[in-house]
Amino acid sequence: MEYFVVHGPGDVQGELVRHGDEYTGFVVDCYALDDNAGRMLYDSAFFSRAKGCDKSGLGARIGLFEAFGPCRFDGWAEGGEVYRDPWGLGFEYIYEPGEPMGRPVRVPYLRIMATEEGQTGNVFDTIHFNLTDEASPLSQVPNVDVGITRIILPDGGEITPSTASSSSKDGGKETWVCFDETHLYNTPELRRMYATVTRNLRKRKKGAQTWYLETTTMFAPGQDSVAERTYEEAEAIREGRKKRGRARLMYDHRYGVCKDLKNEDELRAALIDSYGDAMEWMDLDTLVDDFYDLRNDSADGKRYFLNSRTSSSDAWMETDAWALCRRPEEIAAGDLVTLGFDGSIRDDATALTVCRVSDGHLQLLGCWEKPEGRSGARDAHGGGGEASGEERNVGRAACAPDGNCRADCGARADNRSDGRPRMGRHHRLGSAAARRRARASHRPPDGAGGRPRTASAGAAGVR
Repeated sequence: MEYFVVHGPGDVQGELVRHGDEYTGFVVDCYALDDNAGRMLYDSAFFSRAKGCDKSGLGARIGLFEAFGPCRFDGWAEGGEVYRDPWGLGFEYIYEPGEPMGRPVRVPYLRIMATEEGQTGNVFDTIHFNLTDEASPLSQVPNVDVGITRIILPDGGEITPSTASSSSKDGGKETWVCFDETHLYNTPELRRMYATVTRNLRKRKKGAQTWYLETTTMFAPGQDSVAERTYEEAEAIREGRKKRGRARLMYDHRYGVCKDLKNEDELRAALIDSYGDAMEWMDLDTLVDDFYDLRNDSADGKRYFLNSRTSSSDAWMETDAWALCRRPEEIAAGDLVTLGFDGSIRDDATALTVCRVSDGHLQLLGCWEKPEGRSGARDAHGGGGEASGEERNVGRAACAPDGNCRADCGARADNRSDGRPRMGRHHRLGSAAARRRARASHRPPDGAGGRPRTASAGAAGVR
């Protein structure tokens, strides 16, 4: 990728691409192999980053690798085997013993999804630029017919930008798909588009080892976007709630946590956490200024720049505000209280809370959730009988909404602000063993044209 691909339209247009460890690691994980036949371990990959992290650019680079590169496993090297680009552009890679060798996809069909009619999207624009700009190495590949509405590849295959209406028909031959900014896929039409296109990938799964990539910034909760659904799938896998089917999702989400936005030092640290390697080209001072601009919504800032989950617009209280007000105080016997009850019919949870009248102090008395698997199947269709749910102690959450809260209010340090256990601010869900199997050296041997060679463009992308 770093040898052949340049940046697309923008401030660094035409400049060579260089991946740090973070982005290299994601690409490596996408092409991880299983233990048996050397087949790809993941059906889909999810790349969630803050605004400005070049998510679309990364999607375009992976797309170009899928279209032209040796992106499928072709056996283990004994050592000394050589990969040379078939167009005579000077790329050469000598495999070391035990490295995975690569081959191209036979007749690749790539679909680049856009959310609105009349646009091709940033991913396709970058692909188009690389194949048409005379200074780009890939523009020298022969027999590529580049158009605005589709690109015909040598020896068959296509790269096609699509919208909801143009992708609604079955019959696709896709080998790889990029869904860019899936937090915007929040309408019935866009959700149907996503379902149709991912269903088409099953047709060539066995031979072409098809897969797809989602890139996104944090979704707005409650919109039922594709990004929100993928997030919930990842949570189910991580928490062990997914009981059926194989977990074949590579989920990579980086975010920053700032419980007190008024604390500028904490905000700066959270932004650095959120952007990671991308902070190299971001202006930290400008990001901080945006948070403190009274014309801007702080919830939007947390979503777009901290890439952190926020409360829905109709929520009673922000989750971070709740965490700051939390204190481990029990309501005493004899206090005058009112009760709050939230019932359920099928798959929801049932909760009972108590509120002390004198100061509004809240306490959770109990939460009952339907168990996963067969133990929860009895009442899945609203059948009668005793409750099938089991009581789960989800923690006693207490808060004083009158504002008399303390910073040391008992919010547990091992919890994120949204109540879910923290897996680290860079949360990558995937098989650690698979990542160990996806191995190759980081050494850049000397390459032609003054550009270093990297295993990103050879060795099927697997490290």
